[in-house]
Amino acid sequence: MQRVARELGLTTMAVYRYFPGKAELMAVMIDSAGESSPAFHDSALSWNDRMRAWARSCAAIYRNHPWFLEATSIRRTPLGPNELSWMESALAILTEAGLPPAKAYNAFFAIIGHVRAHAMFHAMARLAVSPREGTQDLAHTLQSHPATYPTLYAALQAGAFQAGAAEAFEFGLTCILDGIAVQVRTASSANTPTLREPKTRRGPGK
Repeated sequence: MQRVARELGLTTMAVYRYFPGKAELMAVMIDSAGESSPAFHDSALSWNDRMRAWARSCAAIYRNHPWFLEATSIRRTPLGPNELSWMESALAILTEAGLPPAKAYNAFFAIIGHVRAHAMFHAMARLAVSPREGTQDLAHTLQSHPATYPTLYAALQAGAFQAGAAEAFEFGLTCILDGIAVQVRTASSANTPTLREPKTRRGPGK
C-alpha cells in the first residue's frame, strides 16, 4: 500500500480511505484488468468460433497484465462483476451449444485451465533465459544424447521446438474444443427422442 501511495503521490492513509487493505485493492485491480466481457453472441458464428474468440481474448488479459496470473492465484476475495460477466459469456456459449449446465461448467474449466497454463508458460519464460537460448541449450543436450531421448530428438529434428507459444496455444485450444464438440453431439443424441415403429394391428385369424 505504501508503494501504491508513493507511485500516486499520496499518503498511505489517503489510499486506505479507498481500500481497507491489500486484498481489496487487488480485487479491484483484477476485476478492472479484464473490464467487462466483450459480446460473443454473434449468431453468424458457430459456438466453436465464439468460444475460440473468448479464449483468445481471455489470454490477452494475462498477456497484457503479467501480474494477473499471480494475483488471481492468491486472491481471497469473491469474483468481481467483470469477472462474472466473462464467466457468464463462456457458460452461455457452451450452454447454447447444447451442453447441460453442469457439463458446460466443466468445459469452461477445461478452457480457462488451458488459458492459465499458457500464461504460466509465459511467466516462467520471463524469469528464465530467453526462449531462443533455452531452445538452443535443449537442442545441444538432445543432439549430444539422441539415443537416450529418441522421441525428443525426433521432435527436435521435425522442428517442433521452433514453433511459437501462440501455435501451441491454438493447437491445445483446438483439441479441447474438439473434445467439447463430441460432448455436445453426445448430449444432443441423448435429448433426441427415439421414434418407435407403430404397432401393426392384426385382423381376425391373423
